[in-house]
Amino acid sequence: MAISLDDKYSAESGSVFLTGTQALVRLPMTQMRRDRAQGLNTAALVSGYRGSPLGGYDQQLVKARKFLDRHDVVFQPGLNEDLAATAVWGSQQLHLSPGARKDGVLGLWYGKGPGVDRSGDVFKHMPMRPAPRAMAGFWPSPATTTPASPRRSRTSRTMPSSRR
Repeated sequence: MAISLDDKYSAESGSVFLTGTQALVRLPMTQMRRDRAQGLNTAALVSGYRGSPLGGYDQQLVKARKFLDRHDVVFQPGLNEDLAATAVWGSQQLHLSPGARKDGVLGLWYGKGPGVDRSGDVFKHMPMRPAPRAMAGFWPSPATTTPASPRRSRTSRTMPSSRR
């Protein structure tokens, strides 16, 4: 059996070797495979701010485009976290479109802490929508749930007057 670097995205069984970021790229493809096995016609939208601290997630998504396309996974980077979250929110309203060609959309969003604060309105209202015909979801990245680091007070960084 031949082993290929593409196995990280194309293998449907067995072991694969990949980085954590590549695992995040593989995640929506795996969900689409699971949905297809259950007879669901779903898609996925990944959007977020390219300045996120997720260490090149956007770059890996771009590199994996041919694999994502095969699984109806769309990567649409946002100009900022607000627009990215709003795009994902819109994807969750698929059931409101009478001409929808999919049963549901898995929505994946990523960003950094300040973007989470600004995008709060989208997050607040997203769960208020009625359930779509099929499974849909919203995945905030680990970077969105990390608490902000405590700030040092200005006095803790200054030297005592006797040592100046």
